[in-house]
Amino acid sequence: MDPQAPALPPRIAVSVVLILALLQGGALYGLQHVLVAHEWPATQPPWLLALYSAVVFIPTTLQLLAEQLRKRSLWVLLAGLAAVFFYFGWHHGDAVAGSDPQRFASSETFLPFTFVLLVWWLHALPFLQGRVSEGKWTADYRLLFRYSWRNVLLLGEAALFTGLFWLILVLWEGLFRMLGINFFSDLFAQPAFIYPVTALVFGGALHLIGSIDALVTVALEQVLNVLKWLAVVAVALLTLFTVALLIKLPELLFTGERAIGAAWLLWLVAVVVLLLNAAYRDGTVQRPYPLWIAQGLRFCSPLAMVVAFTALYALIIRAHSYGLTVGRVWALLVAGAAVMYSVGYSVAALRKGPWLAGIAQVNVVVALVLIATLAAGLTPLLSPYRLAASSQFRTVLAGQYPPTQRDDPRAASLQYLRFDCGAYGLRSLQRLASLRDHPDAERIRQLASKALAQSSRYQNPQAADAKRLVSDLTLYPQGRKLDPQLAQKLVADWATPAMQGILYSEEKVVGVFVDLDGDGVEEFVLLGHSGGPVYQSRSGQWEYIGRVNPRGVPAASEDAMRADLSSGHISAAVPQWRDLAIGAQRFRIDETP
Repeated sequence: MDPQAPALPPRIAVSVVLILALLQGGALYGLQHVLVAHEWPATQPPWLLALYSAVVFIPTTLQLLAEQLRKRSLWVLLAGLAAVFFYFGWHHGDAVAGSDPQRFASSETFLPFTFVLLVWWLHALPFLQGRVSEGKWTADYRLLFRYSWRNVLLLGEAALFTGLFWLILVLWEGLFRMLGINFFSDLFAQPAFIYPVTALVFGGALHLIGSIDALVTVALEQVLNVLKWLAVVAVALLTLFTVALLIKLPELLFTGERAIGAAWLLWLVAVVVLLLNAAYRDGTVQRPYPLWIAQGLRFCSPLAMVVAFTALYALIIRAHSYGLTVGRVWALLVAGAAVMYSVGYSVAALRKGPWLAGIAQVNVVVALVLIATLAAGLTPLLSPYRLAASSQFRTVLAGQYPPTQRDDPRAASLQYLRFDCGAYGLRSLQRLASLRDHPDAERIRQLASKALAQSSRYQNPQAADAKRLVSDLTLYPQGRKLDPQLAQKLVADWATPAMQGILYSEEKVVGVFVDLDGDGVEEFVLLGHSGGPVYQSRSGQWEYIGRVNPRGVPAASEDAMRADLSSGHISAAVPQWRDLAIGAQRFRIDETP
């Protein structure tokens, strides 16, 4: 039978690992080359990310299962896994990166996508390994536990080995460069060297470490023995924090506000779950702790439910108030897993019998749920980008625009649709730009069209309204008016990207006439909370000459600044210290606050 097919001999296995590593490195170099040359498939994000996903994960999977290559079931499962990774990359490239290839192929979104793929792969890989080695999907929990921790340990040690290898190469090229020999510096910087060599070193490290099974077992035992004692500290923290949280909980529930951040709560649950697993292991250790410590952990670990449900509640309140974002969708997924773990572990802790005996079943169920949910999140079914775009779309439709407020509160949602939801967000913006059946349809169409026209998130979405913004500008001293040439200059400057970076929130901007250089002629300052541009009239023409920035005492609040302006507390103060002049160069003293 296929499950009993003999394993590859060690010498053949290492050859296979190195060949796979070389092929992987060559493929990664090829993809990097087309990226630099801007050739196909780099010109088509779906193909590019699909190929990257398959090239990174499929050869590594084969390297971890090199001794099982004679089994036909491995190749069948591997073909399916390759198709899955290819589709995950294709969907991200088509529905997300395709809307802005330069940005969504960058680390800003590529790294989160890679991280999600890595988490999914690490959860699915033990089941795949169990199926190949045992010939059935219902592998024993002890085998799944061993594969899970062994995979993480092997990959971590191989990454460490590769990092140390490159540190030696840095030392190598530095020493020779010191002697004026730049050959190695040039060689080690070449992509044709970096990708194949890194892949070979990583693959070789995987084989070297994994081939010494006794060494891996001892290392795993050492890690688990250390981590299990940290579980005592983590549960003590959980107990103390939960008591403090319960005191604050009524305020959190009845005010309807997010009193604490969900991220720290989820980290606490994750740490407790990880360390309790290190203590429980595969269930074969009957007494991981002295009796009194074991009983303390048994009765305190259910407190994780309070923390997990509080984190979930905080996220739901946040999403209800501001809509879903990509980050909040993933956070809700993590919170859901935290709730499942905490409830399952609480049942296992309170049930009679061996210490936390039900953890095994909980881990398997939650892992399968995470595999299915993460997979759905990498497809249109539960894509965070699609869910976030739909939520922000509804937020725009439900938003109200107070006529007395210059900044439309819906602008943030429109910005998010434009720059953070990929193609899903652009499609939602296009629907809003052609909206008809809505009480405020004209205003929404106007804002959506401006957002679609933006090429950068830092470009002021209301720049087209520069004339309105200038005409509505509050001027000080009170009663002053802009002359036509200055108004025209402000309108032109307000639409430039540089000025939009300075004056992104025009609601807080006022105009101030003041003589700054003591020549009897007033300059004009477009003043915001953090300063602003300065204009000077030269031969009847207004010109931009620089900007003012807050100095000395902390910047006053907007209301306090407006009160001082209304009271006429405006002047040009002579600096205490003169500039130091050395020839044409000037040095200005900035006093320490």
